[in-house]
Amino acid sequence: MRVTQGTLLILSLTLATVSHARIICWTDDNGRKACGDVAPPEVSARERQVVNSRGMVVEVRPRQPTEVERQAQAEATLRAAEEAALTERQAAYDRFLLQTYRDLDELTAQGDRRLEAVAARKELAEQAVADTEAAVAELRERQARLDNEGRPIPAKLLEQLRSFEADLAGHLAALEGLTEQQSTLQARYAADAERFAELKASSAGTAP
Repeated sequence: MRVTQGTLLILSLTLATVSHARIICWTDDNGRKACGDVAPPEVSARERQVVNSRGMVVEVRPRQPTEVERQAQAEATLRAAEEAALTERQAAYDRFLLQTYRDLDELTAQGDRRLEAVAARKELAEQAVADTEAAVAELRERQARLDNEGRPIPAKLLEQLRSFEADLAGHLAALEGLTEQQSTLQARYAADAERFAELKASSAGTAP
């Protein structure tokens, strides 16, 4: 049989195509392995294996995650990012402590000064509350007395009462804020002192 150069070219291309042919295999709904040139759309979310003409697996296409798995992965990624940010903030605050204070006594003294300043402001706020409460009580007593006597209540008295009541509300809010600030500072400096001592002990233990 005479073989032309064109026939040889076609034959070589065909053999090359066959030698590089790939088959996709997957597991069907019944747990049986199925293969084909193209995977059907309904198995696109499953794991598939690409097999060459010699039966060797040359590629594994992983299955697509379910919606629950995608949500879990997104939450895990978010948690990891939050933990990394928290770790970085802690490291930055540790550096701040070590660079700001020479020793624990200096840190404690700084905390005491801050707390004393807040305590002084709180004492002034408490006095303002007490004075304003007394003024409000006196004005209310005058109002009640005039009311019991059936006498008209002067507009000026009512205006003073409203003014002092507004002042009292402001003083009480300021006192509440100072009390919260005092509590926050106490907790902060106590935590700072504990962390500072840990950092110093750690650095001393790792020193050559």
